[in-house]
Amino acid sequence: MKERMKLSVVALLFILAVFLLISIIIPHDNSLSGIPVLGYHGVVEDEVKEHKYPWYPYAVSKSEFEEQMKYLYDHHYKTLSLKQFDKWYSSKSKKQKCVVLTFDDGYSNFNTIVKPILKKYGFKATCFVIGKHIAHPTKGFLCKKDLKKDKNVQYYSHSYNMHKTVEGFDRKIIQNMKPSEIDRDFKMRGVSHKYFAYPYGRSISGIDDILMNNHVRMAFGYNQFVHATRDSDRYYIPRYMVLSITPFFMFRWMVSQT
Repeated sequence: MKERMKLSVVALLFILAVFLLISIIIPHDNSLSGIPVLGYHGVVEDEVKEHKYPWYPYAVSKSEFEEQMKYLYDHHYKTLSLKQFDKWYSSKSKKQKCVVLTFDDGYSNFNTIVKPILKKYGFKATCFVIGKHIAHPTKGFLCKKDLKKDKNVQYYSHSYNMHKTVEGFDRKIIQNMKPSEIDRDFKMRGVSHKYFAYPYGRSISGIDDILMNNHVRMAFGYNQFVHATRDSDRYYIPRYMVLSITPFFMFRWMVSQT
């Protein structure tokens, strides 16, 4: 157990060092013309984070998330729905101080924890849900009756059933699927895929035709460490992944627009 703890601490320090290097080395050369798109997964109560998910980076504690949202509010950021972001992307309108908030996988804590905090600050966000969980209710995930859109929250597709890994280093099933198989997944309508988030942020060559044929307006990747601009590929919009191990200085760097 002690060895495992040591390895975890070393891994955490290494990741923090990487974050620091990224924030120093990678300039925001597109920060004046671009908009940061943030990607979260789950947000859990602090006690749950401490006792159940202490080393699971995709579960952000409620207090961490609240601190980040308060920072955006205190610094006068405007949050955009994907429809508003799409409108900005397709126009020549002047960019305001904006950020886009997205949440992947459709965890039930999006409704129970995230939405009340969004409402508190008057923020907009999009939740990308897995269609299979909508059709077949799964513990810990949102189901069809939970998808209640309002003026601040929208739900879109994170694929129907492409969240699987395959044999090989860091391989995901979408990377092994034939175009016809991906197209079939789009036909399994769990929720609107007008806006689509790739499973694990992974795309494949030649997917544009499938997206166009299925009337997808925009598709979102992950971890490109740049703001989205009007020059970004419509079908591979960059997002920053926000994790529980993301230090606050890194969060400020992600949303920086100067």
